[in-house]
Amino acid sequence: MDESTITPVELSRELGMDRKGRQIRGFLRNPADGGGPFEGHEIGTEWHLTQEQAERIRRHFRRD
Repeated sequence: MDESTITPVELSRELGMDRKGRQIRGFLRNPADGGGPFEGHEIGTEWHLTQEQAERIRRHFRRD
């Protein structure tokens, strides 16, 4: 991981959600915001989100 990426756990903490990132990982697997699937992830590996992906997730969870 480099400084330009963020994990679901880090993003979850930032947003004040569950500490293990479960809600965010669920959204990554089945996004319900009309933005299409998240690309660039290999099943069974840790998610490393780009800044664009992280912003999309922030928008989704902050509107709830």
